[in-house]
Amino acid sequence: MFRPTQPTVVLIGILLFASIVFPQRPQGSGMNRGNRPSSGIMGKVLDDITGSPIQYANIMLLNSDTDEAVTGTISNEKGRFHISPVKPGKYYVTIKFMGYEELRIDSLTITFATPMARLGEVFIKPAQLEGESVVVERERTTMEYKIDKKVINVGQDLTSSSGTAVEVLENAPSVQVDIEGNVELRGSSNFTVLIDNRPSILDANDALQTIPASTIDNIEIITNPSAAYDPDGVTGIINIITKKSKLEGVSGIANLNAGMLGQLGGDFLINYRNHRYTAYISAAYHSRVYEGSDSSFTRTTVNGNNNYVEQVGDRRFEHGGYRIRTGIDFNLTKKDILGLQYSMGNRGFERGGTNTFKQYSDLMTVPFESSTEASSERGGHYSQVAINYEHQFSSPTHRLEAELSFSPREADEESLTEQFNVLGEQVSGTLTTEKGPTERMRFKLSYEQPFANEGKIDAGYQIKHGLSVDESGLQSWDSLTATYIEDVTYDHDTDYERDIHSTYATISNNFGKLGVQAGFRAEYTYRNIAVAGGDSYSIDRWDYYPTLHLSYSITPTQKFMASYSKRVRHPRGWYLEPFETWMDAYNVRMGNPGLQPVFSNSIEAGYMQYFGKNMLSAEIYSREATNLIERIQTVYGENIILHSFDNVGNSLSLGSEVTLRMLPAKWWDFNLMGNLYHYEIHDQPEIYTQGLESTNWSMRFNNNFTINKMIKLQMNAMYNSPSVTAQGEREAMFFLNAGARLTLIENKLNATINVRDILDTGDHENISEGTDFYRYQFSDRVAPVVSASLKYTFNNYRSRDRNGNGMNGGESAEGDDF
Repeated sequence: MFRPTQPTVVLIGILLFASIVFPQRPQGSGMNRGNRPSSGIMGKVLDDITGSPIQYANIMLLNSDTDEAVTGTISNEKGRFHISPVKPGKYYVTIKFMGYEELRIDSLTITFATPMARLGEVFIKPAQLEGESVVVERERTTMEYKIDKKVINVGQDLTSSSGTAVEVLENAPSVQVDIEGNVELRGSSNFTVLIDNRPSILDANDALQTIPASTIDNIEIITNPSAAYDPDGVTGIINIITKKSKLEGVSGIANLNAGMLGQLGGDFLINYRNHRYTAYISAAYHSRVYEGSDSSFTRTTVNGNNNYVEQVGDRRFEHGGYRIRTGIDFNLTKKDILGLQYSMGNRGFERGGTNTFKQYSDLMTVPFESSTEASSERGGHYSQVAINYEHQFSSPTHRLEAELSFSPREADEESLTEQFNVLGEQVSGTLTTEKGPTERMRFKLSYEQPFANEGKIDAGYQIKHGLSVDESGLQSWDSLTATYIEDVTYDHDTDYERDIHSTYATISNNFGKLGVQAGFRAEYTYRNIAVAGGDSYSIDRWDYYPTLHLSYSITPTQKFMASYSKRVRHPRGWYLEPFETWMDAYNVRMGNPGLQPVFSNSIEAGYMQYFGKNMLSAEIYSREATNLIERIQTVYGENIILHSFDNVGNSLSLGSEVTLRMLPAKWWDFNLMGNLYHYEIHDQPEIYTQGLESTNWSMRFNNNFTINKMIKLQMNAMYNSPSVTAQGEREAMFFLNAGARLTLIENKLNATINVRDILDTGDHENISEGTDFYRYQFSDRVAPVVSASLKYTFNNYRSRDRNGNGMNGGESAEGDDF
């Protein structure tokens, strides 16, 4: 379905405006072919091992005769730098970056006849730390703190090497993870997950829990993205960059891991590259198990009578699946690349538990005791096929890209709860089922054009189309026939349809030490939910998302950045289902088709300074969200809680993040991260508690110890303070993890062992209360958990995504937001 053509008209208008206001300079006006600067000193800083560009490298220009510093700059995200203006004279350049050897380039002469010195690609080597009898290679740090995002180098995180992306994020700034692996970014679960810069076909938490850490190169945390990104995700974006290789010929990597509670996994990647094409194939399998205990106390009030339920039990949560990816990039010409990708997989989530209940009331003081056995399964197959084309014009920053992807997915779920009396006789039971296919299509066209000295315009158009069918049903236990009988009153067929058309443009340029990027995105959304034999619920609207990013280089080692963005969070599809689904004998779930999207306005300011091999980063931020969506609980009946979703008001978060990265000794480096913020919910509907607020803080302390060339140790601590929700509060949580890596064969074979939650403190405790109900819940998990992994590298595999931005790889398509 193709709806209004207004986005296309807007895009054409933006491009015409840009071509008029920001024309490219003709030859003879200070610019040569490709809009390259014709004076000064320029080059590109690259990692000597991986060939990846290095951002924020410190480039200093010094006078050859006096050794005095003349001026300096910092490399950009593509590793490029340009020092201008430079007076005629003799100079040399030094290039420094933490964890790398300093590089000096001598004999640079600037004259009126030769005003430009082009250094080309400049490679710097990882630093060598010399001990008494060993030489230790300094690897990439676990974290890289760039002024606009945080990058987690997964290969250096020993405590999560046998886990998934969730375990990696436990050690990350701005992120909180509970004991069931649910992730929050700056206190909210409303964020977007990208895989290699493309939306994931899976829900955010499902995607993070199904990607093995060993297949990930790095994870980018972007809290205030520009208009070039989809605006979905109130608190920002978590971008998973998967491993690839840049080496000629055949190279690859393989991993195996195993651990307690039945943990098992493995993956491999084989890459082939020559001057005509690059091809890869990879596969991964993983199975993760969590066991623990639960207890709860619930009070409901019906007609003035208080009813109570006490519950104690054990639980088991398991998730796993497999994933296969393959792709090929054809170098059609020196300026044209055609890429084809295909991925498929299966994911599954299983929960089970045995619980005992005591049920009583003000009128029934002798408890009715019972037990339940509950199990649930959800999952299914998914796949994606994609094609992308890139054409580069006269300069590297003048290009056109087109992407098209199609992704079908199955999503089946079955839940069974059976209740028994003290004699072991079954007295009730419910079997609920949900199934239905989902299809997603995405097309994106983007254009990038340079102007002036360092200016650039980036514009594009995107359409996202989604169709989903959901069939749900319920069967109830019949004691007379001792069978389950279908209850047709709970049979529902629901059709979902969504179209989003987007146009965007960003314009950026540098004015001396000041960098400016302004962006604007317009989106048209059509969404319709149709229940068979019932009502339809539609949204038909335009929304607009401005962004602004400013940066100022105070000195070559100090930088300041400020940014603003507006973002949105569309409700998930199952948040909107307008019918009841029984979770167990005491809990029933129902969606809310009247949910409105959450909109947020976010402002951030950051400061970063390098001093020697150390770094200090500080940020302050403000995020205001309207139509905040939260899970809410109400009384359904005696001892029964109804779980649903609602727009509970508006929220405000005001906070600061501080990061200190230091190398106090040759054998020790650490990252200390703190996040302090004030959170409040206001303008709530009258049925909710008014004026909720709390001051929250979290801390991460990640330590790396290099014993010698063969052994590296790591210890990470994490703390999250208590926080409030729309109907209660969540208690604090603390983790301590450790890991060790042994190099068995240099550049070939590594073994890693890690221990998670060493002190067994990773429990979860929360309180919810509202009109006529109160609920206390406590969950604990088996800990500590030990796991181990082996990694084998052949043909000197080195990880790097294409063009440094990870455009190929994972299963990608639309999420399930409607």
